[in-house]
Amino acid sequence: MKTKMKRFIRTILVTQVAICLGAVSSPLSAAELPSVAYRLKATKTIHFDDARKAQLHLEAVRKLGCEAKLGDHGGHMDVSYRLNSWTALTLATEQTAHRWEDWMKRSGFETVHAHGEDHDHAGHDHGIAGDSHAGHQHGLADGHFHGDGHDHGRASTEIVSYSLPNWTTTHTRDQREADELVAILKGLGCEVQEDRHDGHGDVVFRCSRPMHLEFQSHRAASGWEDWMKRTGFRTQHVH
Repeated sequence: MKTKMKRFIRTILVTQVAICLGAVSSPLSAAELPSVAYRLKATKTIHFDDARKAQLHLEAVRKLGCEAKLGDHGGHMDVSYRLNSWTALTLATEQTAHRWEDWMKRSGFETVHAHGEDHDHAGHDHGIAGDSHAGHQHGLADGHFHGDGHDHGRASTEIVSYSLPNWTTTHTRDQREADELVAILKGLGCEVQEDRHDGHGDVVFRCSRPMHLEFQSHRAASGWEDWMKRTGFRTQHVH
């Protein structure tokens, strides 16, 4: 089991580096490549008895952009990490995206990874679960745009379908907000462009293909749907 985990972490590290360098070929266009948006606001600590396994996990979360540190407590190792801002990872295939998202969820991350309406995803939960402030969400820069991300394989109960056929422009207050918005939109399966000018950035996006997300609670689904509507999406919420 430990050998398999080491091999998997090495694989995802190599995959990420290759994609960042443009070395992974894919028949899909850049706009069609699957992305996983992720975040981890509260510090997560995992205990390891195996020092090498702890080091591999440390390397993995750092590659994902986390602040991370390794603590040696004599009998075991602790890896502590967090990532305050939404970030997106674009992969070459849906299968690889599923593996990343599953690993991220097990490692404590919140994730956003949508699918087309005709996508067959039996046996894999792609949703985001948890608290959404009772259906109201604030601006991205306020840090309140989230689900808890802690989905451990329960059946999804609610679905939000959405689309945005026409290009829409959102003006962002600063680069951090622009980066977070771009990351989330990529996780939602949108085409995204950035236009930086006059000291601020515009994020231009559309989602011409019908997509959906699955949720564990009505509150989470309503919170995300509320944000989508205010952002310009057409939505349908199945209870």
